[in-house]
Amino acid sequence: MTDLGVKSGMGRLRIGRSGVVEIVGLLLLGVFLAATSAFDSEEIPTVPRYLYWIAALVGGGVIAALIEPWIAARLPGRPRLFALAQLVAMTPPITLWITVLPMCLWGDPFRIERLYWTMPSVVTVNVAVIGLAWVVRQAFKPKTAPAVDGAPPPAIRAKLAPRLARARLIAIEAEDHYLRIHTDAGSELVLMRFGDALDALTAADGFRTHRSWWVARTAVETARWKGGRGELVLSTGAVAPVSRTYAAALKGTDWAAPVMADG
Repeated sequence: MTDLGVKSGMGRLRIGRSGVVEIVGLLLLGVFLAATSAFDSEEIPTVPRYLYWIAALVGGGVIAALIEPWIAARLPGRPRLFALAQLVAMTPPITLWITVLPMCLWGDPFRIERLYWTMPSVVTVNVAVIGLAWVVRQAFKPKTAPAVDGAPPPAIRAKLAPRLARARLIAIEAEDHYLRIHTDAGSELVLMRFGDALDALTAADGFRTHRSWWVARTAVETARWKGGRGELVLSTGAVAPVSRTYAAALKGTDWAAPVMADG
């Protein structure tokens, strides 16, 4: 089996957003912590100590994996904030798991004070686990083909169906808290702020025409002006309004020369 086949097969075995490689990594980290008697665990006999650390790491990893999709859905495209939110969300339930684990393994009575003195160690290990997950996912991240000219930027492509993500971007239209992404293969309504889309389009060949519209320069078929306003007929037949705020600048557009989005 090729490396690509191995990665693909492993990628199908998942708990939440975590795969078998991450679980194996946690198991090995548990073995390492047991071997080094980490966090003053040398008083625990050898076999129970290995069971404890393996169960602690793998069990904690499963807890984190089940929490992660919920956080990822609410913080798309914000990796640093996502990592912080994941750390905050996963620490309390994993701390509880670590506290009850001795009771499950060797009948040690539950003591509430363990929650307090265990949490700092849990935070330390959780930071390492989040870093491990990032390294593994980068290593097993599938390679994608280069985007076609005029395709939506990555932050927008990630929200589109594959057929539309590969297509040429025509325009973006804000509809309340959603955006309608117009492409030459169709359109789709996605949950995204217009301001975030404009930030992603900073280097794109297009411009804002209205408080709720962005248009790709090469998609404009006809420009019509009336008074201080206008409208642009696009290659899909859609019509994008041009407000007074943007009309003056767009009237002087050299349609043959690429322009940068004014975001």
